Amino acid sequence: MTAKAGEKARKTGDFFCAECSAKVHVDAGDEIPACPNGHKEFATRRHEPDTRT
Repeated sequence: MTAKAGEKARKTGDFFCAECSAKVHVDAGDEIPACPNGHKEFATRRHEPDTRT
């Protein structure tokens, strides 16, 4: 899964930069920002909330 800055996050989670591995937390529906180092592509997302009931 890759995501880019400016896209809307489909799910809440921590996005990790493809260039420097910096973490950016984004909530579902929010726009994904650039990482703190200005990179705009994210390679992985982790720590999605558990939605099982």
